[in-house]
Amino acid sequence: MLQYTKQNATLLDVMIAVGGLTDFADNGRASILHGTSEGNKQYGLRIEDLVKRGDVSASIEMVRG
Repeated sequence: MLQYTKQNATLLDVMIAVGGLTDFADNGRASILHGTSEGNKQYGLRIEDLVKRGDVSASIEMVRG
């Protein structure tokens, strides 16, 4: 699990920081788990669209917490 703390970061920034996808990555099933005082919420990601197809609309904002 990665904790990313850079302010104003996007999913693309995170993918660049971790060096992209590995050959073993399951691009279609990636998700972000966001923990709050009300419980956890899970969000699906379109990493393959972002990294392999260059669709920057799939790059969501990453926020701390």
